[in-house]
Amino acid sequence: MQLTSKKPKLSKLFLQRPRLWLGLLLLLGLLVAGGLLFRQLTAVQMGQSSVGLTPLTELGSDTYKGLEGGLYPGGSNERPPTHEEAGIEIAQAIRPLASDGSIDSENGKIGFLAVGMSNTSMEFETFAAQADEILELNPALVLVDGAQRNKASQSVANPNDDYWDVLDERLAEADLSDEQVQIVWLKQARARTHLPFPLDALLLKADLREIVELLNQRFPNLKILYLSSRTYGGYATIDLNPEPYAYQSAFAVKWLIEDQIEGGVGLNYDPEQGTVYAPWLSWGPYLWADGIAAGHDGLVWEQSNFSYDGTHPSPSGQAKVAGMLYFFLRTDETAVPWFLSPEVSQ
Repeated sequence: MQLTSKKPKLSKLFLQRPRLWLGLLLLLGLLVAGGLLFRQLTAVQMGQSSVGLTPLTELGSDTYKGLEGGLYPGGSNERPPTHEEAGIEIAQAIRPLASDGSIDSENGKIGFLAVGMSNTSMEFETFAAQADEILELNPALVLVDGAQRNKASQSVANPNDDYWDVLDERLAEADLSDEQVQIVWLKQARARTHLPFPLDALLLKADLREIVELLNQRFPNLKILYLSSRTYGGYATIDLNPEPYAYQSAFAVKWLIEDQIEGGVGLNYDPEQGTVYAPWLSWGPYLWADGIAAGHDGLVWEQSNFSYDGTHPSPSGQAKVAGMLYFFLRTDETAVPWFLSPEVSQ
């Protein structure tokens, strides 16, 4: 016997499951609106020397789209005293380690690892080249560029991505064991996340948190992790991470660090408070400025600081970030004890 079936009319299906269809229509509307919004944003905020946004460091307790600025809670650019004191104490306890993680003051190493995307790699390589010529650095310090091309936060947050295999190779080339890595500079962004704020920043925050957890699991002696957000993205000619997404990425960093400061679940760094799930987190250098519109710190980003795509740094842009990273490490109280030679740091 042959069975046949009739397809019900769409009108009948709608009546049977109105919520499903309304949900699908709403989702379709959001996708269309999102696409239109992105096209509008790129038309206004790509290839621009300034986009009229206020750096987080100058926003303070004022708000961006209803959310408070500043690098730390309360609109402040300074770490809360208790978090600052904890970071200094951790930094002062960092020692050169042997490959098995035991203290070795004579031949041990202090591993400092960069994690992130292509921009991070280009900037850290320039920083490392400059560091080779600086006599005041700690002789036990070993710099490793673990950042990689085409590895946005979505990739690095995946423990099965080949990012981690390449990282293994680079550590081996530097003759550095997992047990010797004690400090990380993390600079990341999401590729082509064309969602309205704050969804884009929340997704990046989730990626950053996953990366932090993976790093903590992988490197048993990781103590300090500094985070930086994007540089200016207004000159972009591609949709990889233009404005305002480059600007908004700073909120992901801010919120992740705030979560740890406020005792967020799964971010404890203090063994006296229980299981350690993360290293001590802090802002590294804040790199964003509104293009050629100088902020209070005098920082500007000119088109010449970027390559042809307006997204990746040119040699001058790489040198600018490298200089800001060096100045931060040279002056910050949580970095001086391990970054500079003992004679200088004391």
